[in-house]
Amino acid sequence: MKRIDFENHFYDQSLIDALIARTEPPYYRRETDLITWSDSITMPQGILLKRLLDVDGGRLALMDQLGIDCAVLSCSPGAEQLDTDESVRICRATNDALHALTRKYPGRYLGSAILPVKDVPAAMSELERCVRDLGFVAWHTHSNYGATSPDDPRYRPLFKKAAELGVYVYLHPQLANASRVDDCGFPVAGPGLGFTMDTITTLTRMIVGGLFDEIPNLNLMLGHLGEALPFLLERMDNRLKFLPNAKAKNKRDFSYYFHHNIYVTTSGNMSPEAFECTRRVLGLDRILFGSDYPFENAGDMVKFVDQLPLTEGERQALYEDNAKKLGVRAESC
Repeated sequence: MKRIDFENHFYDQSLIDALIARTEPPYYRRETDLITWSDSITMPQGILLKRLLDVDGGRLALMDQLGIDCAVLSCSPGAEQLDTDESVRICRATNDALHALTRKYPGRYLGSAILPVKDVPAAMSELERCVRDLGFVAWHTHSNYGATSPDDPRYRPLFKKAAELGVYVYLHPQLANASRVDDCGFPVAGPGLGFTMDTITTLTRMIVGGLFDEIPNLNLMLGHLGEALPFLLERMDNRLKFLPNAKAKNKRDFSYYFHHNIYVTTSGNMSPEAFECTRRVLGLDRILFGSDYPFENAGDMVKFVDQLPLTEGERQALYEDNAKKLGVRAESC
């Protein structure tokens, strides 16, 4: 059995340099070691930034220690929010750096593209380059881009391109734009609550907006055992059936898409109760392993999965076999 990690984050130095040069959010200041994401939210970096930039010895040694054979690397937030021309440049530089890593460490790293979404034609071209020329397996994006979100119809061509190329889309949380929990501080406005609020809002708008009906072969992945949506699916189905809703463009039950288009990872959620809810509602065949490194302790994530009451066959499905449905095979690792 091989362990494939579907959520493993990094930064290329080019993005940090771009954030240092900025005077409006998002920007980074070495003297305070803070990334300012908005006028009210800052995030301390410390060891996190060092680990995000370390894609050689330390990260690989940890993967070896934990028995993680292969990691899909993805760029943490920031590049999509840059000014358009700079975003095009930084996304390309980041993808090139990631490709170099996959060549330097074949079988250990797989690539997930970051795209300059503010320029949709450029983003489509970059995704095609990343998949066809660089061998990437996914497009990694975030729940909002500041003033817009990926559920906006202007981004639909990007999702069509991903489906056409046969790669999945990882929808990762981002700080909400002007959230009501901003004044609660980053731990609440971010990973504690705000990330989930923003991500499930974006995905709900995608489903109700008819994204998966228009692109039925699109595969999308969520972290954190589905961002609480498995717990809410029955109520969503119930209310959409009970109350007329002329704005809903989805042709099937809300839950249908979680069994046909959406996968989830274990990243950042180590609750046995949450896992059992997700397993019962979605089925084990929709769950994959994600460590959320370095924002979570990868060792704790592996220990959590290894201690779940699963058969060896079920554990192998979660770590390795379910990946095949997304075109990610152990032979690549």
